[in-house]
Amino acid sequence: MTLKRLICGFFIPLFFASSVFASQNFDERLAQLDKLLQTDLPQAEMVFTELAPSVSQFTRPQLATYHTLSSIKHLYLSELEQAHHSLDIALSFEPSEELLTRIYLYKVTIYLMQRNYEAAFSMLEMNLSRIESYQDNRLKVASYVRLLNILLDLNAYDEMRDTANLVLDINQGQDTKNECYAKLYLAVATLKLTQYPLANDLFKDSQIYCAANEQPLIANMSIKGQAQSYFELGQLVQARPMFETALAGYETFRFQLEINEVKAYLSKIYFYQKDYDRAAEYAQELSKLNDDKVNQFAKKQANEVLAMLASKDGDYAKAYQYQLIAHTLDLQYLDDKTNKQNAYQMARFNNAETKRENKSLQQERMLMMQQKDLMLKEKSSSMMFSTLLFGVCIGLVLLLLTAWLQRNQFRRQAQRDGLTGIYNRQTGLDLAEDELVQVLTNKSHFSVMILDLDFFKSINDRFGHATGDWTIKKVAHVIQDIIRPTDIFCRMGGEEFVLYLPNTELSAALILAESIRSEIDNINTKYSGHNFSITISIGLSTLEEGDLSLDPLLSRADIALYESKRQGRNKALIYQPSFA
Repeated sequence: MTLKRLICGFFIPLFFASSVFASQNFDERLAQLDKLLQTDLPQAEMVFTELAPSVSQFTRPQLATYHTLSSIKHLYLSELEQAHHSLDIALSFEPSEELLTRIYLYKVTIYLMQRNYEAAFSMLEMNLSRIESYQDNRLKVASYVRLLNILLDLNAYDEMRDTANLVLDINQGQDTKNECYAKLYLAVATLKLTQYPLANDLFKDSQIYCAANEQPLIANMSIKGQAQSYFELGQLVQARPMFETALAGYETFRFQLEINEVKAYLSKIYFYQKDYDRAAEYAQELSKLNDDKVNQFAKKQANEVLAMLASKDGDYAKAYQYQLIAHTLDLQYLDDKTNKQNAYQMARFNNAETKRENKSLQQERMLMMQQKDLMLKEKSSSMMFSTLLFGVCIGLVLLLLTAWLQRNQFRRQAQRDGLTGIYNRQTGLDLAEDELVQVLTNKSHFSVMILDLDFFKSINDRFGHATGDWTIKKVAHVIQDIIRPTDIFCRMGGEEFVLYLPNTELSAALILAESIRSEIDNINTKYSGHNFSITISIGLSTLEEGDLSLDPLLSRADIALYESKRQGRNKALIYQPSFA
């Protein structure tokens, strides 16, 4: 019996000691894995393989961490469903408060990539309420850094810049990894706000800091950011080697989304620098990507390059087909961007409205308590109570009126193009379809013209996007001054517009088109800060027997527009069957 006790007394502590040692070792390996996911994805995958046989020995917190890190790997590889599944498993192991924040914000990122805005905003609002209650600045910084990625995907660049500055103020360099992210996102927000020289300086700062603090992936993103700044400034000689360096870095991580985007930029640069074989190689590769929305940008750029290559070779039919694909992808991107912005603004509005409603409920509760007190008082106080009730009612009416006006304002914004203020594509199409029904009922005329600025890309490349925006707004203003109030004028996207002309014969439409073309040709560009010419090509079509929707009119007008471009641009042409 004594011997048995001696054996147990020796081996039981040894067993617990070995278990504690194993648990600590797993914590160290998971911490190493977290770091490798930011620096060396192939090495991280090797660690995943090594850890797989030991997963059954993990504690619950370790399992939560392991499955969260697994989701990050799937995100890098664009495996969204697997990433979401890994996060759900991580949640089942009751993660720590810090890890729970990471999981929620990764879920928001996945929802946004899947365009499930309702779920994304619901989870984002829930997590933001948690962040505000944190006393630990370290957790706040980590949460706000992940929020930055979400704001980027929502195109909320002003909020993104403010949040990045907030992180830098709170962090003060204490957490070098989050300092790197904040510096990068500040530079990205500045780039998206078209402040290109300043963005370039901020990207250089983040590259130096992050490289010095062993964050190679973020440093590589900063190199890509500098390349984008040079590209937007038209400095392709400086942009090309930086994009090539960034591409090599992303290939190390197998970060496919970024690899595709960098190849899209390089394909255009190679074309402009007359390296046509390499331009075609990347463009053809990207054009074969699947139709996931995350590939829209790369596929659009690729088809534009393929269109330019076909045009260079004199194959205008093929160039037109590639341009049609690029145009369709651009419209899809713009629709998605508009949907995101509208959803974001509506979510912010609903959040503010909920807070106002809560405030109103609190006011009503206070009012009920005051009413009970007043009922116990002398009748002489009834006048004061009535006055108070009236004031509260007036306040509630004003509050509801403000909410109603704000909702109407958002509805109007959703119908308008953000740059020019004219109708956006979908709103214009809806209004025109309604007019077409009336025209068909009355057996009247209906004409359509599609207008496209000539060589607009060269204006952007030579003078910058600010001048390009000035050009688009100026052209829209000139056209608005010419057309009738009953005409429906909208922006299709980029430099392309459409004008729907209810109750208008083709001859009258052609006269109007020539007037528009002439006025635009005479625009004085000195007020933009540069001297250049603006011309526009126009394709026209009219309602024919058998047309029951706008689709055939738009298709014929588009063919006429393409023929106008082919004949040298700065022309207004009516659709002819021989054009097709």
